[in-house]
Amino acid sequence: MFDHITIVGCGLLGGSFALALRRAGFTGRLTASGGSRGPKLAMERGIVDVIEESFVRGEVCEADLIYLAAPIGGIIDFLKTRGSLIKPGAVVTDAGSTKTEICRVARESLPAGVTFIGGHPMAGSEHTGLEYARADLFDRATWALVAESSTDQTGFAQLKSLIEMIGARVIVTEPEEHDAAVALISHLPQLVATTLATLLTEEKSDGLADVDLARKLAATGWRDMTRLAGSSWGVWRDIILTNQPQIVRALAEIIAGLQSLKDELEIRNFNHARELFGEANASVEAYRAQHYQRFENLNKS
Repeated sequence: MFDHITIVGCGLLGGSFALALRRAGFTGRLTASGGSRGPKLAMERGIVDVIEESFVRGEVCEADLIYLAAPIGGIIDFLKTRGSLIKPGAVVTDAGSTKTEICRVARESLPAGVTFIGGHPMAGSEHTGLEYARADLFDRATWALVAESSTDQTGFAQLKSLIEMIGARVIVTEPEEHDAAVALISHLPQLVATTLATLLTEEKSDGLADVDLARKLAATGWRDMTRLAGSSWGVWRDIILTNQPQIVRALAEIIAGLQSLKDELEIRNFNHARELFGEANASVEAYRAQHYQRFENLNKS
């Protein structure tokens, strides 16, 4: 389907995509672009064949598929400044965790004949960089693909097949629907974890608890709840900037929920907390049941 694939952004996702392709039996040409360190290191480690120099030279890139695995700001900048150097007939996809703004820029920037299909693999780590890339990163992971009215169906089918070949499960969505969903299940948890982690600082915990004692007592519950707090602002800045309306809506909902819980506890209405636990337990069970069934179906296939 694709004889030549170029990866722009050789970090965790870009490097893992290349490794997963090779593991799945891809024998075509793999090239890397974006920065200097990442592509060079990817070539030295045998993850890609050569460095893709066409974009730097201002020449048309001959890749059949271009995978944009840079941060969101880098993806948008590439589409605006290098989009004209993509050959007609090529398919372009990305790994950005917001879709509305990226898809809008792609529609405005890419030449006629180039198919853009927004993508978002729901896989990753709090670690970044090519050093953490691995071939199994996408195994059984959900991979969102954006289908718009103008999307070329042949290119879409080819990309979907390739993603399934490396072990991921494709979910088809639209840009706005995707961004509302990830604000709830990804962006909100990140901001909650980040805010929670700040409570174990001298400034924030003043009057709440002894910081040193709290740190000594903190165990797996605190560790699990704050794991995401180690994430980089450099990555999350672009996410927040490009999904601000949906994130604000999600924050408003959790703030309202916590305020309601606080109000009821202040008047010693513990029934509200009991009902909250019941709703949460049911929600978690529904999630687990759905994912258990998905994994069962994958095992059968």
